[in-house]
Amino acid sequence: MKPMHRTVLLALATLTPLVAQAHPGHDSQSGLLMGVMHPFTGWDHLAVLLCLGVLAAGRGARLAMGAGMALMAALAGGAALGLAFPEAAFVEPAIMATVIASLALLFLRVRVGRGALLALCLAFTLVHGMAHGQEAPASHIAAYFMGFTLAGAAIFAGGIVLAQVVMGRCLGNRVMLPRQ
Repeated sequence: MKPMHRTVLLALATLTPLVAQAHPGHDSQSGLLMGVMHPFTGWDHLAVLLCLGVLAAGRGARLAMGAGMALMAALAGGAALGLAFPEAAFVEPAIMATVIASLALLFLRVRVGRGALLALCLAFTLVHGMAHGQEAPASHIAAYFMGFTLAGAAIFAGGIVLAQVVMGRCLGNRVMLPRQ
């Protein structure tokens, strides 16, 4: 088995306890687990976070890290707004707009500037964070926020890794965040 396949299987195996939850006593963890699973179970969240990661790949480690930190802050801030305005009707259409824009940028191979990348990470994830806040559980909100924020950062990082693997295969070697 190839090392990459082993890594993917190991990563999937670590999620098994989150899916199983076969025995009682997880009430204190329900917010965290619900938060972690939310971005992984919504195609819209996955698409935008992966696209932002792919757009950040190859832009240098400092910019990728800054974009990831901005993304986490915007997810949490957006969730707070979602809690404050649970009936905001523009959130779902705005999410669809972020999905279309993210995919268009990726498929059209638009080279996004540094400032624009940070702005996209902030704006797009603020909207997605609002959806997380509107769907927050009644209890364990802090754990829920932590769960989806960390999961969002992990999916963003997954987009960076995905781009590196694809670029590495195209170039015949591994690409580790080169500067453009």
